[in-house]
Amino acid sequence: METITLWRPTGPEELALVEASGWREWPPRLPDQPIFYPVLTEEYAVLIARDWNVPASAT
Repeated sequence: METITLWRPTGPEELALVEASGWREWPPRLPDQPIFYPVLTEEYAVLIARDWNVPASAT
């Protein structure tokens, strides 16, 4: 069976919650985060995090 790595686009607010857990768990979805959105490539995850998540957090 082949292992598939899923990438998780993460904005600054969610990343702060992961850090607060000691880097051991993902927090529950944020109120404005309607779905869990893993992607298949690191490049696409970076694009989503940079172009969508960071601007949406206004940081």
